[in-house]
Amino acid sequence: MAKKRRKEEVEEEKYEFVPPDFDEKAFLRKDMLGTKALMITTLVAIVVGILAYFLGNVYVLLGGAIIVFGAALLRWIYPIFKIQPKDVEKKMIAGNIVVLMVLSLGIWIMLMNSPFSDHSPPEITASSISFNDNGVWKPYVSESETTIHSGDLVNITVKARDNGRIASVTIEIHSLSQSSGTYVDMNYTGSYGQYDYVRRFTTDPLNPTQPTTYIFTIKVIDGVGNQATKSGSFTVNP
Repeated sequence: MAKKRRKEEVEEEKYEFVPPDFDEKAFLRKDMLGTKALMITTLVAIVVGILAYFLGNVYVLLGGAIIVFGAALLRWIYPIFKIQPKDVEKKMIAGNIVVLMVLSLGIWIMLMNSPFSDHSPPEITASSISFNDNGVWKPYVSESETTIHSGDLVNITVKARDNGRIASVTIEIHSLSQSSGTYVDMNYTGSYGQYDYVRRFTTDPLNPTQPTTYIFTIKVIDGVGNQATKSGSFTVNP
């Protein structure tokens, strides 16, 4: 009988799971606080990113410093909107700090590029010289390989591009024995970024029987004043 009683007692000691009390109101409040904190973090990140852009134009380290400062300032900004840091999980605050730094850095980079701003100079991708030899245009390679004679038409062509707008393409040409002159506009060919300058060149009037070397400089300026230059030379023979 004793053995049977012990077996009945073991069967009666079955485990029964009792779920803990769920405070739905506290859960919803905590979730709403987390969402509110994230929204505030996003707004602060936008402001910090804009400030970083303007300060970065003065000195790039100032832009980075304002992002770090903005992340550290979150703990004082939250209480202004009735969010106490103790009411939000630490891992959520840490995540919001990361969000602020990444988002503000992204806004800074975005504002530094077109169409918001242009800090990159235009690029001169190619340039070439050709001359008209008895009605036939030939590429100029060098004085020994392709000879330009006095009175020949010379065509200097350049290709340029920019991430914004090309404002002007000009050229300055002078002989080796002269000082540099003024820049004049090159002609737009109708193909994007392609400009040319056509003119007859002669030998130096003071020494017409000797070859004359001409030096040219092409200047490309974009819509905000960034510029790029490219130089070259060619020789005109009697």
